[in-house]
Amino acid sequence: MSALLLGVIGAVALALVGGGKVAALYLVLPVAAALRWASWLRQATGLASLAGGWSLAMLALTALLTCLELARVPAQVSALALGGLLLWVPRGSRSELASQTTGMASLFLLVLVSLGLLGAWGCSLWSGLQLLGQGGDWLLWQDWSNHGVVIDVLAQGREFGLRDIRARGLPLLPYHYLSYGLPAWLAALSGVGGIAMALALWWPVGLLLLVTAGSEWVARLRPEQPWLALVVPLSLFLPDAALLGSGHAFLGWHWLQIIAPGSLYGGAVVVLLSSWLYGWRQRNDMSRPGFELLVVLTVLALAMFVKAQIILLAGPLFILWWAATWPGSPSVRRLLTGGLLVLAWIVLNWITLPGLPLMHLGGGGWREYWPFLLLVLQDGWLDSLKADWMAPGVILVGTLGWMLVGALAWPRAPWPVRCWMLLLIGGYLLYALGLDLDHRGSTGTPDELQHRPLVWVLPMWWLTTAPFLWPARKPEWPVCIGIGAAVCAAACVAGLVFGPTLQLGPRKLAATPPLPAGLAGSAAFIRQHRGESDVCQNADGDPQFRWSALAHCPAYWVDFNVHARSSAAVKARADAWRNIRSLPPAERLAALREAGIRWYSAGPLPAGGSPSDDPRLPLTPAFQSGDGYVVYQLLP
Repeated sequence: MSALLLGVIGAVALALVGGGKVAALYLVLPVAAALRWASWLRQATGLASLAGGWSLAMLALTALLTCLELARVPAQVSALALGGLLLWVPRGSRSELASQTTGMASLFLLVLVSLGLLGAWGCSLWSGLQLLGQGGDWLLWQDWSNHGVVIDVLAQGREFGLRDIRARGLPLLPYHYLSYGLPAWLAALSGVGGIAMALALWWPVGLLLLVTAGSEWVARLRPEQPWLALVVPLSLFLPDAALLGSGHAFLGWHWLQIIAPGSLYGGAVVVLLSSWLYGWRQRNDMSRPGFELLVVLTVLALAMFVKAQIILLAGPLFILWWAATWPGSPSVRRLLTGGLLVLAWIVLNWITLPGLPLMHLGGGGWREYWPFLLLVLQDGWLDSLKADWMAPGVILVGTLGWMLVGALAWPRAPWPVRCWMLLLIGGYLLYALGLDLDHRGSTGTPDELQHRPLVWVLPMWWLTTAPFLWPARKPEWPVCIGIGAAVCAAACVAGLVFGPTLQLGPRKLAATPPLPAGLAGSAAFIRQHRGESDVCQNADGDPQFRWSALAHCPAYWVDFNVHARSSAAVKARADAWRNIRSLPPAERLAALREAGIRWYSAGPLPAGGSPSDDPRLPLTPAFQSGDGYVVYQLLP
């Protein structure tokens, strides 16, 4: 009964923010199934709390759904599989779950409060959901359309085939897809577009899983203070340094995690792995070290498909932590740690890992990333600190802000926690300032490894240090309730104040231009009339995926991210589109038909453009908007 209740709570939350009634109804299945299996997973893995078991179950189900979508299993079959998991529970886990009254109450309280705070902080997402399909300024970060198309690709795998997000007919690119499974499954079942499902579900679930995983980690570190497992994770909703006026908006945790939610899922995996290793060492000491290392390496390898940029920092740090806290012989510990440091030095200086962002220790971050941070610096209490030698301190304060008070936990923290604190700070600064930026061309920006890991570093730092700021004395429950209420009230007010414009990010970065109403109308027309085998195309190549995300129709080509390392097939398709686009209208019409494009959308002639630049065709449009946008049906 409690499992279904939690599922209903999740469904109501999704329906309230605009995720659709059908999607909300189906969401009950994974949320409830995760809780039914949470107790068994907690026992099997040795996690410390029911919250940890539920977080692990949700991550596993999300990954499972992604794998089923990549295998092109119908979404209805996946729903039946989840229903089976909900009904079939391992022997003994049902009674174990029923006996965990305190753990269940804590989990429900944590989820309910988190959902309330997510509602406050997600104001920009909920308003963006209302504006989808309309013209104007969505006040959303530009990457949301890209994420929406990724979800559409997975959701439409049986209808259109798995494909590169830029073009139908090109193979699916290697990518960290595992966090997209749940929204893609619900999109396939409900018909809701990928971008709407990303806004309504992908980010909220990611942050909720990080909070529940954080509760598990805190419960592991301070089991004698159970109230901390509620208060400390919820304090992640308090404003960061950027929102408090540091001036370094580019280092803002709230902004970055809400526009790159996949990092939250990767961070949750590492937090759970930290709790597992810490607990394993407490229970088993030196037994089965090979198994211990195998689990660590396997989970980190799988987590690369959740969010690679997080694991490329967290993975090496975690393995170093495993070695530096080895509970056996000190000589073995020193040998392991030294050997891993030498290996890391060799990899960072002389070995290029194929298929991954550049990891070369050449000091490029100090030469390029730090000047870029100064370039996008806004007015604030850090805006006068610009000397090169100040870079480490400014980046650290600009990222962690008031959470640096966690350093005061050093005297109370045990050695494994102290070691983890040093590795977190040292590793983050080494990547930010020591690694060269990747200018070879890739799916992201050159500063991916300098910048993106902060989404994991900040919560990992706070969740690790904050529990030890409180002394051993257990407070009275009125004190615990008062502290928790104050944290939640401050977090809620902060969310209501900062949430509506959180997507804007650093003001000096290029903003996403308003979406013309006619372009939104043309996408809606195609969405309503396209067939299963149709190929669509927008005249400007849709470089920001906005038209593709609204049309829900595979494009012949999205003119995005062609670089020296692109495959021959990608370069050929990009060249073919450029050739078609350069033809005169009559010849372009014939070439578009020859390419198999059924629906072609075009805008008005650009101001000051010559007739040869006109993207329109000598054909009667099937749709025409008042502001000059047209849709042509090129094939019957």
